[in-house]
Amino acid sequence: MRSKLLAPLPMFVVLLLTLLAVLPWGGPDWLEMSLALLTVGCIYFWSLRRPRLMPAVLVFLMGLLLDAMTHGPLGVWAAAALVAALAGRLARQSQMSIGWVRGSVYIVAMLAFIAAFVAVVASLHAGQLLALRPITDALIAACLTYPLLAAILSVVDRAWFVRDGRSLFLRGD
Repeated sequence: MRSKLLAPLPMFVVLLLTLLAVLPWGGPDWLEMSLALLTVGCIYFWSLRRPRLMPAVLVFLMGLLLDAMTHGPLGVWAAAALVAALAGRLARQSQMSIGWVRGSVYIVAMLAFIAAFVAVVASLHAGQLLALRPITDALIAACLTYPLLAAILSVVDRAWFVRDGRSLFLRGD
């Protein structure tokens, strides 16, 4: 019963990051894209850890919400979210025990691919080549911040979801 109540938790976390990504922070140009990349990183994390709780339809809708709220071309972040969810599921299915270094390279490569994809589509939509510096700054910031996000999400995952009948906050029924 309790696990069913917690099932929406991963999508709630993604929604929270989506809303944080579109707040008017008033920071540098790269901040919004960096937060959007972290949202996609969160989708990857939960698709790796709890793929059943990240259905493709909801992942697509979260990406579409990010598209709508960032006033970009519709479908760009939705496609990026689906790529991240697919990457997480493939990593889980292949039983990747790749270690910290190879796992870091994997997430950086995925975020770099998504940043390049978003930049190319946004450039085509704008009809001109976008400045490369904000995009690379956003990618660097997201890659440097992702380990902290993953550590926080790991604590949430271990604390709230029962494993072998144990959880930090929930007792088995």
